[in-house]
Amino acid sequence: MSRRGGHQSIEFDLNLAPIIDCFTVLITFLLVSASFLSVSLFDAGFTPVEQMGDTNPPPITVQVMIEGDERFVLEVKGKLNQKVSFKTREELVQGIKEVQEKFPKVDSLTMTASDAVEYEAIVQTMESVRPYMPAIVLGGF
Repeated sequence: MSRRGGHQSIEFDLNLAPIIDCFTVLITFLLVSASFLSVSLFDAGFTPVEQMGDTNPPPITVQVMIEGDERFVLEVKGKLNQKVSFKTREELVQGIKEVQEKFPKVDSLTMTASDAVEYEAIVQTMESVRPYMPAIVLGGF
């Protein structure tokens, strides 16, 4: 074992098992935590803070549910509790007009739809309702 060459090679093995274990745990954690991140409410329009006015909670909450068979359910909770089913969009708009006449300060509703409803039907319903309830929040999608 002479040192004439000046270079001596050192052989070593790099142990990658701990690094692979760390990445496996990290990827598993990210995949599991990503399943809990979902949007349950989506604001379909906004009102600037200057125009909000009174910040007291409304006397009622209004929810419109669009069923898969093109049926609409209007549910009102609060001072007035009712759940009414409509067969057409025009009937739904008339029902919302009646609620708006009883409670003129209420200007928002939550809209949900079943999985079978197409996006176009949701948008058309939003556009039909917007003149009477300008603040629409999409929920449950």
